[in-house]
Amino acid sequence: MSICGLVLLAAVIVPVTGMYDSKTVTMESGSADDIAKLIDSFHYSETETFTAAMSDILPNSSSYMELKGHTVILTTERGTYRAAVNADIVIKDGIVFGHGDIIVLTKADGAVIAEKIA
Repeated sequence: MSICGLVLLAAVIVPVTGMYDSKTVTMESGSADDIAKLIDSFHYSETETFTAAMSDILPNSSSYMELKGHTVILTTERGTYRAAVNADIVIKDGIVFGHGDIIVLTKADGAVIAEKIA
């Protein structure tokens, strides 16, 4: 391969890698927003209980989620992302939800109660 070929290849690979990293960060911050929307949708729905495997909610196995006040805090290998939740959230025992956990959301007194059952 000639020097010109290597320069051309490097010129293409660097922007493509940057686009991939940017899309990953956007996807992870979007995941925090999606989780917040999920909690608010449950809060405003007529459903009384919502159960889900965190492996279906979190973007990857090394991610974890915390709920504090009106905030979803999603932590991944790339950073921590926050999203606002309209619903009042009550956490049992200050739980951190990991990839292998099961989360149960219930409603009581106008708030959403989050518990880990596994």
